[in-house]
Amino acid sequence: MQLSKKILGTIILLGFVAAAPRAHASSEREFIMSCTYGVLAGTMVGAASLAFVDRPGENLQQVARGASIGLYMGIGLGIYTVYVIPKKIQREDEERLDGETGGDGYSNLPRFMIFPLLGEKGISGAGAFWEVARF
Repeated sequence: MQLSKKILGTIILLGFVAAAPRAHASSEREFIMSCTYGVLAGTMVGAASLAFVDRPGENLQQVARGASIGLYMGIGLGIYTVYVIPKKIQREDEERLDGETGGDGYSNLPRFMIFPLLGEKGISGAGAFWEVARF
């Protein structure tokens, strides 16, 4: 009885934290949300795994194990979204700006491209570009 009250209180607290309005998306909020979703997904997977066990009542540790693995996965996703993705976007923006100011704008294009041709009814064919030489 006491454990179910703690779980219910935690879920309600997480609901208030998730629903708090923010003017901008902060990196702390993204990290906490990814950890929270990881724990919830891991808990559901751990609970679903009880359906494949002979005695589910004796294997409830699988729910906790799933939540733990989900937390670790959420931490990994949070680190990736907070640290890796912004650096990739910044690097791509810098490369794009360097290409615009440092040349004719075509120097970053690949030498061979295949692309779809779009018409009124969707894709109407394919086009190709093959650069033989630059002058």
